[in-house]
Amino acid sequence: MKNFLWFFFVVGLEPLAFSQITKPTDAPKPLPPEESAKRFRLPKGFQLELIAAEPLIRQPSGMCWDEKGRLFVCELHGYNLEGQYDIEELNKTGKLDKVVRRLSADEEARHKAQAGQYGSVKQLIDTDGDGRMDKAQVWADRLPPCFGVCPARGGVIVVCAPDIIFLADRDGDGKAEVREKLFTGFKDVVFERRMNSPQWGLDNWIYAARGRGGRITGPNLDKPVDLPAIDFRFKADGSAIEPISGGTGTFGFAFNAEGDRFTISTGTPGIQVAPLPWRYLARNPDAAIRVTERNAAGYQRVYPVSRAHPWREKRAADPGFNKYYRDRYGAAESTPNGFFTSACSPLIYQDNAIPGLRGHLLACAPAQNFVHRAIIERDGVQLNLRRAPEEEKSEFLPSSDIWFHPIKLTHGPAGGVWIADYYREIIEDYSAIPRYLQQQYGLKDGENHGRLWRLVHEKMPEDQSLDMAQLGSLELAREVGSQRFWRRQTARRLLVERGSIDKAALDTLVKWVREPQDKSGAINALYTLDGLGQLTAEMVSSALDSSEPGVRRHALRLAEKRFALSESLLKVVVEMADDKSAMVRLQLALSLGESTDPRATAALAHLVIRYGDDDWLADAILSSLGGRAGQMLLVLLDNEKDVAHLHSLIERLCVTIANRRNPKEFSVALIRVAKLKDVGLQRLCLRGFRESIKSTVRVSLNKPAKEALKSLTSVGDGKVQGEALGLVRVLKLESMAERKDRINVAIKRVGDVKLSVEKRIRAVAGLAAENDQKIATRLLDAFPVATPAVRRAILETAFARPDYLPAVVSAIEKNQVPASALNAIQRTTLLQLPDALVRKRAMVLFKSSLSVDRKALQRFVAALRKPRNEVNGEKMYRTHCAICHRAHGVGFAVAPDLTSEFRRAEETIVRDILAPSEVIEPGHETWMVETIDGRSLTGLLSSESATSLVLSLPGGQQLDILRKEISSIKSLPVSLMPESLSQVLKPSDVADLIAWLRRPPARQVLFDDNADFIKLLVDGAGTARIDTENTYQGTSALRVTPPQRYSARIKGWDFRIREKPGPGEYRYLRLAWKTDGAKGVLIELADNGRWPPADKPLRRYYSGKNTTSWQATKVSNRAPTDWTVITRDLWKDFGDFTLTGIAPTAMGGAVLFDQVELKRNLED
Repeated sequence: MKNFLWFFFVVGLEPLAFSQITKPTDAPKPLPPEESAKRFRLPKGFQLELIAAEPLIRQPSGMCWDEKGRLFVCELHGYNLEGQYDIEELNKTGKLDKVVRRLSADEEARHKAQAGQYGSVKQLIDTDGDGRMDKAQVWADRLPPCFGVCPARGGVIVVCAPDIIFLADRDGDGKAEVREKLFTGFKDVVFERRMNSPQWGLDNWIYAARGRGGRITGPNLDKPVDLPAIDFRFKADGSAIEPISGGTGTFGFAFNAEGDRFTISTGTPGIQVAPLPWRYLARNPDAAIRVTERNAAGYQRVYPVSRAHPWREKRAADPGFNKYYRDRYGAAESTPNGFFTSACSPLIYQDNAIPGLRGHLLACAPAQNFVHRAIIERDGVQLNLRRAPEEEKSEFLPSSDIWFHPIKLTHGPAGGVWIADYYREIIEDYSAIPRYLQQQYGLKDGENHGRLWRLVHEKMPEDQSLDMAQLGSLELAREVGSQRFWRRQTARRLLVERGSIDKAALDTLVKWVREPQDKSGAINALYTLDGLGQLTAEMVSSALDSSEPGVRRHALRLAEKRFALSESLLKVVVEMADDKSAMVRLQLALSLGESTDPRATAALAHLVIRYGDDDWLADAILSSLGGRAGQMLLVLLDNEKDVAHLHSLIERLCVTIANRRNPKEFSVALIRVAKLKDVGLQRLCLRGFRESIKSTVRVSLNKPAKEALKSLTSVGDGKVQGEALGLVRVLKLESMAERKDRINVAIKRVGDVKLSVEKRIRAVAGLAAENDQKIATRLLDAFPVATPAVRRAILETAFARPDYLPAVVSAIEKNQVPASALNAIQRTTLLQLPDALVRKRAMVLFKSSLSVDRKALQRFVAALRKPRNEVNGEKMYRTHCAICHRAHGVGFAVAPDLTSEFRRAEETIVRDILAPSEVIEPGHETWMVETIDGRSLTGLLSSESATSLVLSLPGGQQLDILRKEISSIKSLPVSLMPESLSQVLKPSDVADLIAWLRRPPARQVLFDDNADFIKLLVDGAGTARIDTENTYQGTSALRVTPPQRYSARIKGWDFRIREKPGPGEYRYLRLAWKTDGAKGVLIELADNGRWPPADKPLRRYYSGKNTTSWQATKVSNRAPTDWTVITRDLWKDFGDFTLTGIAPTAMGGAVLFDQVELKRNLED
């Protein structure tokens, strides 16, 4: 960054004498603990007790108790220190940096900060028994930064990237002489986003958040473990570590009594992780199953009692920064207060010591100085959060002390809730604060503060002895069912760690299973017995008959490894296919995959046919069908008339079958598909088969299968013929002459300038599956006469296979392809070729750097001061940017949305356009994946699951790549954006482009060609998928099956509907919709996270027959069987409101939506 800060003086740096950069007088001051305690507002009956404060502790980040009841606290030192060092250097200039952007500290400041960023672990002691800690023993100091601690094996385990460390004091001197590195290799990432919050799960594993990936090694591991960037779990002795489903956005996660997991992100108090454990999803390597998480809270508004820190108020009052943050992050980050912006450390209270709190979710909001409470409600397999009735417009535990920053909640031994208070002035990530405000307020005030609080209730029972280490096995067995969460968890841990148990204790544990007082005790006893190796099939069978769904669910998990040993147990399990609980049925679908018995397969078929619409059931079924997808497909196709609601699963089964490439299974499936009478279903199956095969391949199909497939290419439905023909080609079933003729025609079409761009691109795409170097040469021969879009397609095809790259080098040498036409990724690919001779030729071609010098930059900056042409700017955007970026609703959301990015200083934007790889935003690194069939794919890594990766490609396409197909993967230090724009664009073009991007938006596209949109619809019993075959315009439409998919609050949606809309406001809704066998179609709009009442036709439109119980505004009596565009005046129909969510709804069949957008006026 430093190398181009020289030009910021143009508009960005405001001269100010160094002595004048002093702390503003409105900066909040710290309060003594006793005074801070007076600033809390507590619900009736609750009390907050101070347990410890500075100087005893500083900056606490976690706490736990060992079996002796000893309290351990880990401290995190050096937060925001790199930002502090960065502004200290900046302050030496005597100038305030007011450039509108978000900027991290430079490398020099980060390196300097490392010495002050470390962790400590202390044991806190109450020497006089008054309930307040008055002595601290430093167990371990100068550890890597510590983000959590938990008890284990007579000591504690701390997570401190890059390590997980076990500490123990065996000689009793108050210091941990045992310091065992259990695991190492975790990536160091942004300081506050490192792995954190270790805690024991029900299953005797320790779970942790935000692993961020890495090659993990440890002295007790058999071999290194490659962890993806996701949450994980490990064994306390260091013998095992593995990924888990779901990833925490910030700090902390929570389990409920059944082990369901909630993660968290800054803008919501809870995100439900789909109950699809990673270990199940990894079983079927042929099925791409994406990990699912859903925002469980339909609200983001909060009600603090504290004033926002003055820097927040000043940022909101700054027009440039306000606009930048509103456009990029929404109202939550552009207003001083009133929204979740720092939610972290959820805790689901599992004790009954505090009346009325059991089962509630608590979450910290450190930036707003409160602890939030939410009620958890189960809806099938989904868990939803809502505010407590008495806190609809207030918070559970707020403080008016701006320095109060709760960052960790923990169950205490006696049932209280303990709160780690990271007491300091500024808690926010420094990069979110405008630099000129960082310069004035500073970033480290409070670094020597820190407090612990305990939330209790006046009706809590009296404390029990904390020392459980002295208890024998019988006493511990009794505690396994304790009402105190800490006591039952500690009892289970100690019994399993000791490894043996006497008969009386065993009988007690069995009694907890057979005669449970509540589900928590029964589940805890099951896993205690399992950990001890004492759980029998008979005990599991007893638990399967429990009246508690949660107990039945965990009994199913524990039954899995006993199927082969107990015939009667498997019989009981398969008979549970009609269990009343959707959660139990989902677990059954997962557990049946552990048996190869035909009865298990039959039960899976019953589940999918009868309950196929249940959330996440299809994913569970697919995970259980390793090697059996063909069997399931035949069962479903034999019920052809009854599987309309299962089309999505059927297509995925066909993809899985083709991925497996088993000749017998594939042949049987093709023969059966050829006999289908439903041409829509037939086309769906063929498309699934074809989707899997990206390169031509021979599969030894039997003769009837080949004949069946070829018959489909010449008779019947035209679309079926097209799908069948594509399959014939990739399976190499056409003759040599047919293949030669087809390729010649395609090459001719690529070079035919009389054809439309779309047809020429389609011709290039038709050759993508071929693996023939001669094709690459012939495509590159057509490059000189190709238009920009066709040229991009040719280069993408040429770079899609490493074997084609020598032909690219030759084409550049012959001046067929200019070197400037290649983007940074393509250039880097050639410069890293393994063939030394070809690599040397490429180095000669790219010896002249494309970097932008100071004079060139000045020419482009000078053009900013001249008149602009927005029409030309839009043209430049569509030609050069829209393939990867989205702005004003145009383009594809692969890289950052430019509507908000272009609120920054124009000089900064110029630099980013001309040198895009100089600074790459975290999360937008480019990845290159090479596959075993010879393809090379580049894009942004969108997500990872147990069996696949998802790459976001230019053009908005998302590609699932099975892990079994990957031969190598690496990140590239370059941007997807072309680096040749300084040669392709004139200075006036760049100025025009910026002008168009910076204009107030006249429309807001809600959905159009955005494959990620389905991830935003997190709720509803229907399904939503992207349909690329049946679109109104563009590349994709949204297909929804009954009843609906929805989300009441979508991140970034804060669209005000007004009569006379100003900038950023709208009045009209325009969309295209169509039914596909449905009786009607409906769309529902949420206002500030709230759906309209059922008895009023408010914020709902429908066409056709309204089969719901909701009133709605009628658009037409007829269902739109063809694409129909409607434009509605939202303000006239419904008045002022703020659109935050949407619910596309299908009635009686599938429906499609396309080009859903808001408009300011009809002329748009």
